[in-house]
Amino acid sequence: MAKLWFKFQRYFRRKPVRFFTFLVLYLTAGSLVFLHSGFVGQPAISQNQANPAAGAPAQGAELPFLGDLHLGRGFRDTGEVASIARRYGPWFKGKDGNERAKLGDYGGGAWSRALKGRVVREKEEERDGSAVFRGCFRRPDNLSLALPMTAAMPNMSVDRCVDLCTEKEYPLAALAGTACHCGFPTTRFPLHEREDEQLCAQKCSAEEFESCGTPSYFIVYQTQVQDNRCMDRRFLPTKSKQLIALASFPGAGNTWARHLIELATGFYTGSYYFDGSLYNKGFKGERDHWRSGRTICIKTHESGQKEIEAFDAAILLIRNPYKALMAEFNRKYGGHIGFAAHAHWKGKEWPEFVRNYAPWWATHTLDWLKFGKKVLVVHFEDLKQDLFVQLGRMVRLLGVAVREDRLLCVESQKDGNFKRSGLRKLEYDPYTADMQKTISAYIKMVDAALKGGNLTGVPDDYYPR
Repeated sequence: MAKLWFKFQRYFRRKPVRFFTFLVLYLTAGSLVFLHSGFVGQPAISQNQANPAAGAPAQGAELPFLGDLHLGRGFRDTGEVASIARRYGPWFKGKDGNERAKLGDYGGGAWSRALKGRVVREKEEERDGSAVFRGCFRRPDNLSLALPMTAAMPNMSVDRCVDLCTEKEYPLAALAGTACHCGFPTTRFPLHEREDEQLCAQKCSAEEFESCGTPSYFIVYQTQVQDNRCMDRRFLPTKSKQLIALASFPGAGNTWARHLIELATGFYTGSYYFDGSLYNKGFKGERDHWRSGRTICIKTHESGQKEIEAFDAAILLIRNPYKALMAEFNRKYGGHIGFAAHAHWKGKEWPEFVRNYAPWWATHTLDWLKFGKKVLVVHFEDLKQDLFVQLGRMVRLLGVAVREDRLLCVESQKDGNFKRSGLRKLEYDPYTADMQKTISAYIKMVDAALKGGNLTGVPDDYYPR
């Protein structure tokens, strides 16, 4: 073998050109093999997969919901659906009877309230990478101050107005017939009082399948432009003289509440613990010691008397135990925005988790009500439904002046990076009858304790299930 290798070396040493030629051929052959493997490695698509109608979908596969798209954008061919998935708006009020017949008549020419409410909610939360439909709103009193940028658009369409406001770096695009207005959500135009969408149902001049509002009632979209009025955050300039807890049972939305507080106040929040993933996501107060006094409040799940009495005041965040337990179970087995595997729900982990954590949900609230000083109770469900009011209460307790424009900015960026997609939900109720009976008893205990302290009881949707 050594003799053969020696001959090989001597052959190329005498003729270097042969060596380089051999090397080039070797590299070329390797490149061809690599490219070939890339092409043949593409997965083949069977005829049934290419055409779902030809056969039943594979088990466990999720099909996208396109009903909202079909209703919102008007009445195009279903073949166009994939190409028009951009923005969503209300139906216009068709005048032609034949046109109505083609479109489908709901409730004598208008949507039924149930269908309309459902579609509006879905449209509002739909994010397609371009714009978010916010609704129909009355023209503000002082238009030039409320929406400072205005452009006449004889050939108006949703795309054109949204693109204009995006180019001018405004987060709101308001369509008013043949005028496009751009601006920010402010106290002059807070987007809190929605109007019936039929008041905005006027066809766009350049796109008959869209509604472009009227001079008196505006169709409003939120563009991709980030509202930077509430993005600045820093540590407290001077050490705080009091420690304020943001207390909650795990899974009750503490991380989300921290996100809202940081945007609303401009100051970092701290934590009784340290979570590197949260620090890397922008919660810079996570690394500080919880007694440092540099953060506006401190996250904690503790519920012992000694731990509670260490704080001078507290925001106590309470959530429906059925939702909180599932959220914490998902976090424990899937991470902050992940999901527990099906095997965990069906295995022994879930029953054992409920048995250990359900009593803690009750004792956590009871202990903070008993031992806490200056406790502000905030229900997660109320915060989600009326963020402007509830977040204002929280900011006041923290001793920071409430700036309404900043709260409006928070409303447009309320989700942050810690909201689960909601696309992967259980197809069954994981709570057995015995679990529900036990949890209902805990709910009644907490409800009685809240009312005993002259506070509002738990929301009605906590029970019955």
